[in-house]
Amino acid sequence: MLSIIRSFLLIGIILSPVLFAQDLDKPLSPDKEEKGRRTWIVATSLPKGIKSPVTVLVEGKLSEVRLSKRSVGTAIKVPKDGLIQVVNPIPILTEEGKPSYEVYVSAMIPEGVKESLIILVPVPNLKAPLKFKARVVDLDKFRGGNALFVNITKLEIGVSLGTKKISLKTGQIEIIDIGEFKGTKNVTVSYHYRLPKEKEWKLLSASTVALRSSLREILIFSYNAELGQADYHGITFYVDQRR
Repeated sequence: MLSIIRSFLLIGIILSPVLFAQDLDKPLSPDKEEKGRRTWIVATSLPKGIKSPVTVLVEGKLSEVRLSKRSVGTAIKVPKDGLIQVVNPIPILTEEGKPSYEVYVSAMIPEGVKESLIILVPVPNLKAPLKFKARVVDLDKFRGGNALFVNITKLEIGVSLGTKKISLKTGQIEIIDIGEFKGTKNVTVSYHYRLPKEKEWKLLSASTVALRSSLREILIFSYNAELGQADYHGITFYVDQRR
């Protein structure tokens, strides 16, 4: 626990001002038009042995989806049953002569959700061949200018964005809506943490960010075992103006 505390204190000192994932020199463009319900996939990280692009199985058909750490990839058309699976094809046929797959994760899109985001979170010690747990976010509640925060650390994370404040338990996902605006809006942001059973919050970092009405921002708090310290990274999600 002391190593975790030292790691978070170090993060608060060395992190540069946070601009989420925005690359202002590379304007983003919406995906190709898809009819019907759509979903996108992002991953908080990729477990060992899993590489991008991943293979997605929908209604018996395979496609590849590239999982970037900084942006959302191509939209996937949601089938009638709402089932989206990330799989590993196996070159062995079943007894019925059908293709075989290892299923890394299954996500079910609820009926009535027109556009959604699937967030894949690697979880160790799942029953093989599972690699992830999936969370589905209804994009009707995640609008342009909003920020979505995901906590996959074992600590409580506090976020202050503009005048809005939230706290995130382990595994919690929350959206901050600072209200409708057009163009760009500069707001202050700060991230905090606190240990279990403690009341006092400790500062991770503080800065000013530029929110844009054409973008949705995702920030994922995680623990980097290789570096031995806490970390966070942003994912930028373009708002399709045709909605």
